[in-house]
Amino acid sequence: MKILTVKIPQAIEKKFREKAKAANQSASEIVRHALAREIDADAEAEAEAVDFAKLAAPYIGMFSGPADLSDCGGYGSRKSR
Repeated sequence: MKILTVKIPQAIEKKFREKAKAANQSASEIVRHALAREIDADAEAEAEAVDFAKLAAPYIGMFSGPADLSDCGGYGSRKSR
């Protein structure tokens, strides 16, 4: 296993040691489990990211107008400003 050094505030270190003792686990085990939970939570958040294309799919073709606004006469030209 790799070794990682982390600096934490004293208040967190105290709670951390108490938790390790209460759970009858080593400090390393507590840290490994906490890191794994954090990484898993990040992976779940990425998986739940909103896909706009899927949300908009029911509305495709519902509105009239040019498919590309650059086709709209005068849009973006100096005359329309």
